[in-house]
Amino acid sequence: MTTRHPQSHLPSVKSIHIIINPASGRGEPALSIINASMKEAGIKWEASITHQAGDAVRLAKAAAKEGIDALAVYGGDGTLMEAISGLIGSELPLVILPGGSANVMATELGIPTDLKEACTLLSHGPIDTRTIDVGQFDKRYFLVGISLGFEADVVKGADRKTKNKIGILAYFLSAVRALKITKKAVYHLRIDGQEHEVQGLMCLITNTGNLGFSSISFDKHIDVSDGFLDVVVVRKANLSLFRLMVFTWLKRERPDNLELVEHWRGKDISVSASPKQMIQCDGELLEKLPLHVKVVPGAIMVVVPKAK
Repeated sequence: MTTRHPQSHLPSVKSIHIIINPASGRGEPALSIINASMKEAGIKWEASITHQAGDAVRLAKAAAKEGIDALAVYGGDGTLMEAISGLIGSELPLVILPGGSANVMATELGIPTDLKEACTLLSHGPIDTRTIDVGQFDKRYFLVGISLGFEADVVKGADRKTKNKIGILAYFLSAVRALKITKKAVYHLRIDGQEHEVQGLMCLITNTGNLGFSSISFDKHIDVSDGFLDVVVVRKANLSLFRLMVFTWLKRERPDNLELVEHWRGKDISVSASPKQMIQCDGELLEKLPLHVKVVPGAIMVVVPKAK
């Protein structure tokens, strides 16, 4: 693995390959917007379309051998998750063109969630690159995080038709339903060799503190470039938890309240739940438990707005 440089300069992009998930988007003419932006910028571009799960992995691996300046992905966090699996081990910069409902990683990195604005950033800049960590389990990788319990039930309940119609609000509606069906579990955790057992509604192994609908992190100490993954267990969902979240968002400080939330950081994490719960990873539902997750520090270089 190359030495990590959280922020570095990116030479101008003259050629790019774009992986497009046609199931993404909000009814916008994505190809028209991309074509106009690339033409204006004088960037030579080609596109590949995904048709089924796994396509973005294969397409990203092939693109990394083409001698292009960057690989772009138009889709949501699930499409990004696949694409980074194909980029691991290469130094090809990743361009995020948000097309999902939440676009958590784009929001975390300050990338405009509007497609036209994201394309304009690439064509007009100023831009840099930032190396970010990814998580790994089995032979798969993720950018955002894995969750068990409540959040996974929310993801399951937010169907594609509703997301296409009302966007991120679909998750809020699903959250209301999930609160009624999610049962508590006992999480058995092993974090860098230390054993923990805690009961809760949700266990989150995350690379980012962002929720996707604002630039505010639910915990400012969670950093996509710090070489760690964060483990958060939400013990209960009540009015006190809501007040804790509001305080955190307003003050950007999370007060310690172990009755509601517990938080650890680690590089090697195993988790199981009794009874078993629904699992999701970057918006994709999983079934396998227990999970063994590791961090891969500085694994991906992402094009980001130049810091002011």
